[in-house]
Amino acid sequence: MKIKSVSVFILTFGVLLLVVVNINKNYVPIEHDEKARNERIASVLNTAVDEYDLFSFEMNGTNSIIWIQMDEEDSEEELMAYLEENISKAELNHYKIKIRKRNLQEVQTEDAMLRLESLAIDYIKEKSYDDVQVHYPIFKPEPVLKITINKTSERSSEELKKELESILASEGSNLPLSLRDISYELQVIKG
Repeated sequence: MKIKSVSVFILTFGVLLLVVVNINKNYVPIEHDEKARNERIASVLNTAVDEYDLFSFEMNGTNSIIWIQMDEEDSEEELMAYLEENISKAELNHYKIKIRKRNLQEVQTEDAMLRLESLAIDYIKEKSYDDVQVHYPIFKPEPVLKITINKTSERSSEELKKELESILASEGSNLPLSLRDISYELQVIKG
């Protein structure tokens, strides 16, 4: 009787162990599932970049929003049809998709200006011009790079403008071809 009880106990334990192992093998942490979903959606969006002239896209998991910027000349409906065809309905339903259509020239100008701003900032840091600030108004983008010199500085706005024009012209030649001919204004003021 004792051997029979031990055998039943071992058999029951073995069956329970198999059930637990089988259940745990299908367990996927929520973070892993979310990351995999985001990677699948990003892969589809990366494929759509050239075909639908997407300038950028960003997925915000916190707010469950996919932000897409695309050329105003392309069809938002065709893009949505492509996404619906290549992303499962369950994954697509997890997000709200917000599309902003923009003019290609505006986007290229904004990109060029941000790159030029970065070049100017790097130059100013390299020269240790602690009394100089660079401003490119990103919320109201215009092709104007504003440089402000502190009022108390001995630095001449004309000399600094010449320095920056020279460095931006030489470094600007390394910009992508589509951005090299962007026309902009460089303002250097004391303020």
